[in-house]
Amino acid sequence: MSDTPETSTEASFVPSADDALTMATNLARNCGWAVFPCSVTKAPAIPGPGGYKHATKDPDEIKALWRRHPAPLIGVATGSVSGIWVLDIDVKHPEAVDWWMAHNRLLLPTLAYRTRSGGVHCYYRDAAGLTNSTSRPVRGIDVRGEGGYVIHWFAAGLECLDHSPPAPWPAWLRRRVEPPVAPPAAERDAWSGDPDAGLRGLLDKLAGAAEGGRNDMLFWAACRLFSRGLKAREVEALLVPIAVSTGLADPEARRTIASAANRGTK
Repeated sequence: MSDTPETSTEASFVPSADDALTMATNLARNCGWAVFPCSVTKAPAIPGPGGYKHATKDPDEIKALWRRHPAPLIGVATGSVSGIWVLDIDVKHPEAVDWWMAHNRLLLPTLAYRTRSGGVHCYYRDAAGLTNSTSRPVRGIDVRGEGGYVIHWFAAGLECLDHSPPAPWPAWLRRRVEPPVAPPAAERDAWSGDPDAGLRGLLDKLAGAAEGGRNDMLFWAACRLFSRGLKAREVEALLVPIAVSTGLADPEARRTIASAANRGTK
């Protein structure tokens, strides 16, 4: 496998819904993965929020899903339901390319596929409790774990880069992608004693975050605010302007806040 991910989209094809159904059934039977239909946009074909929650390993249920919602791509639910956790390297971001080139020898061998955008999906096992994350440890490196899913790009004609069976999730990598640890007791007390002072302190910490730790600090701050009962729009209004002022892009900041909101509902 090449050390350098592709920086341009590789050729792929759009399978028919019937072909996708056949391949999805085989994945469930042979790999034990829970699957569901997805559209060409990568979104679940099942309407409404949480369409990926309909993922199943049962061949009859898979057939029924595709009959009701025919679609050409196969979504694979990640986490304990399928026994796989996926590291997503997005080559649109130079930081992700640099990080991959520096670490890929520590990440392989393991099952790995090319993605439609030219990146890499590395499949691992034995990472119970690991949830979804974005831009950790650097921008463009995402994790799909409990409550997440990935598109199985191999079924759309893209290359299998490493045929090895899924390896255990690297312990060193787990430490890099998990959310920051909870704040010390003294800081928690500041919230209970003077909520306004606690909020000011939180915003000050985010504003002073050092390069390389800004996204982690934003995630931590958003989790704190959600734990206080704030709504998503309120959290965004407080944190996005500060995050942008530290150098994070607006869409990236909003994705991180959404990830914090999703973590709070699990």
